[in-house]
Amino acid sequence: MNGSDGELVRAVRGGDADAFGHLVRAYQGRLFGLVLMMVREPAGAEDVTQEALLRAYRFLDDFDVERPFYPWLAAIAVRLSQNWLRQHGRIARREGASLDQAQEPESTDAALHGLLSDEQGRRLWHAVAALPSGERTAVTMYYRDEMSVGDIALALGVTSGTIKSLLFRARRRLRGRLDHD
Repeated sequence: MNGSDGELVRAVRGGDADAFGHLVRAYQGRLFGLVLMMVREPAGAEDVTQEALLRAYRFLDDFDVERPFYPWLAAIAVRLSQNWLRQHGRIARREGASLDQAQEPESTDAALHGLLSDEQGRRLWHAVAALPSGERTAVTMYYRDEMSVGDIALALGVTSGTIKSLLFRARRRLRGRLDHD
């Protein structure tokens, strides 16, 4: 079955259990990558990813088919990842609570996108993995998953300003790390 995410969700709601498999295949790898960047443990990431997919299926009636599916799914995974980190004693303070929201020039975004598309991408993602949790998650969702600032804010349960601040700080750290390598 080919179709939009909304059509697939409608099909699942209509009794076509196979339609959810299409959603799983479309997003499982991407979701695992996001969760792994948060929990930093492959076995934990597998568990959280699986639980996120199960919860998404269980609460599919709550999904608004007019909205994109991945941000909704990512929000579930982020909350489960945060719970996993708390249960395993590794939760860090929530980052970016009240920073001034200085805007970076658009060229910073273009430069990061350029790095992702060439051979330096591996070096960049290694540096991303070393970022503090909130910054790492925001960068992963924004650049790798191509989510909007608003969708990331919704998924993480913070304001758009907080996401902009996290991205600003992450860019500054990454620039510093990559300039020194």
